[in-house]
Amino acid sequence: MANGGGTMELQHLRALVVVAEAGSVTEAARRLLLTQPAVTRQIRALEEELGGTLFDRTTKPIAPTSLGRIALEQARRILQMAEDLRARISSDAGTLRGELRLGVGWSLAREVIPAVALELRRKYPGVQLRLGVGWSGALTRDVEEGLLDAAVVLRPPDARIPAGLAARRLAAERVALVSPTTTALRGTVSLEALRGLGWVLNPEGCGYRARLKRILEGAGIPLTVAVEAPDTDLQLQLIGEGIGPGIVPTRALPPDLEAARLQTFRIAGVTFALEAWLLHRQTGPLVPAAMPLTERTLSALLARRAPRPRPTRPPAPPGRRARGSSAPRAR
Repeated sequence: MANGGGTMELQHLRALVVVAEAGSVTEAARRLLLTQPAVTRQIRALEEELGGTLFDRTTKPIAPTSLGRIALEQARRILQMAEDLRARISSDAGTLRGELRLGVGWSLAREVIPAVALELRRKYPGVQLRLGVGWSGALTRDVEEGLLDAAVVLRPPDARIPAGLAARRLAAERVALVSPTTTALRGTVSLEALRGLGWVLNPEGCGYRARLKRILEGAGIPLTVAVEAPDTDLQLQLIGEGIGPGIVPTRALPPDLEAARLQTFRIAGVTFALEAWLLHRQTGPLVPAAMPLTERTLSALLARRAPRPRPTRPPAPPGRRARGSSAPRAR
């Protein structure tokens, strides 16, 4: 595949990865703290070395060609190997150094990220924590593919553990079905009572939404989404305005449901059970050292989440107690 004669450098591979992620040479240059011509030269040098075009520059954002996708996959592996080597040498010298790539689900991020960052910084000041926030399904795939070292995600209790990954259950995640007080969705309702309703939900990729879709479609009821909103507080506001029902972490419910024009309900015979899990790679010099501390920190943090007090004026249908906030609202 290569023409030969050139020298493939790590900085060229890094430029390839960043340009692919940014979708723009200009943005890649900003992230790499280089000039745009410098990034262009690195990509051109890599293309000359590999004997082909790596990006389709006629599209916006620019996208990798078939050769570019192959090169991108290998470049990520090589860069991670180089990072692992640096970290291993530092670890053998008695100081843990390197980059730890951690993903956190949207509904957990606000709670998880500060606690983990603080503990890792205290224990391993030489470790650079690279954080990402996303939907649990995508984060799990990123760990499987080696794009992340670990991820804190929400999963159903019966979800399969991906082959090759280590997994630790951290805590149960209580979920509430919420509706406007102007509707009859209170107490326990049948699945049929949900037919034709438009929901206020997270975008595709959210575990809550996927679980609801499976339950409804299992009863022959299509899921209709009235509004997609990635922020839980905004969802609760929209539900309170009467747009439709939704699903949120119980800990995110306001203390006074009636004042927020909200009520909770249950579906007969259905349990919305999700759990917070830590998934991580089993290779890499930082993972064996950093994961036990990360797991202890998260387990203690999530176990401390105390229920919020019940409303002083209970709503017409009694609501379920909410629990204290957790990390970034990621699902």
